[in-house]
Amino acid sequence: MRLTAELIASSEQRTNPLGEREIVLRGLAIPVVEHLGVTRDAYDAMDLTDNRLTRLENFPRLLRLSSLSLSGNIIEAIDSSNLSKNLPNLQYLDLSHNHISKLHEISNLGKAYHNSNAKKSESHSSKGNLECLNLHGNPVQRRQHYRLYTIHSIPSLKVLDHQRITKSERDRARRLAVSAAGAALESDVQDEAGKSKTFTPGEGASAEQSFVVNFTVEEKELIREMVANAESPADIEEIERSVQRGVLPIKYLKKTDAIQRKDVDENETNSRKRSLPVPESGENQSNESEKKIKHGQ
Repeated sequence: MRLTAELIASSEQRTNPLGEREIVLRGLAIPVVEHLGVTRDAYDAMDLTDNRLTRLENFPRLLRLSSLSLSGNIIEAIDSSNLSKNLPNLQYLDLSHNHISKLHEISNLGKAYHNSNAKKSESHSSKGNLECLNLHGNPVQRRQHYRLYTIHSIPSLKVLDHQRITKSERDRARRLAVSAAGAALESDVQDEAGKSKTFTPGEGASAEQSFVVNFTVEEKELIREMVANAESPADIEEIERSVQRGVLPIKYLKKTDAIQRKDVDENETNSRKRSLPVPESGENQSNESEKKIKHGQ
């Protein structure tokens, strides 16, 4: 289901037990973040639990937002520049039970909030330090040195995966960072970053059926057109399933192109019809008279 302005307007809005103004958008099978600008930055907390989001991206500027719940999605990647610019005051982030497997994505979170926190300290602002992060149930938890790497990458954290970070852990994280093991780990993270930028046509499906992308603005517009031109609810669901895997299905792309070509042909035909001269009534009568003379009438 698309996250439309109408859906946002009709969603539950409440004051949560922490006294925060919260909007609830959970369990709606939302595949991508969009149209959240219509909230007009009116909420302290946002609940996007149990949807179909694959990437943490595309948030509008929400300076008030301090708590974001994204548990139970299928998020694999994080856009650090989008978070840093548009969610600078985030303090609580729940990414539990997603598909994050790379330490590179934790590095992205560090880029988003370590750098922004440095700017805040210069401006004497105390709000916006990411303090609570939950990555429980993600594959990345099984990576060696996961906890120490996360603590070092995001120094503002106080609680990680429901466990308070101790001074001893911070000391160990610092020692790891300057050790040979830490250097090797950082090299692995940089390798992950390079691989994540690699484009592989047809990965996960045949080349005739689909191609894998991190969707551009133009491709997102194509997806919207596919949904708008879908012939049945089943088609819409299949498109959404493809989008959540990061796959743009070619068969629906072809349908969209065919519809667009048909619309263009119809427009050209109508345009030609409108451009044909319409004979005046006098000319019609003259033509009729000529026909009668020729037939001996």
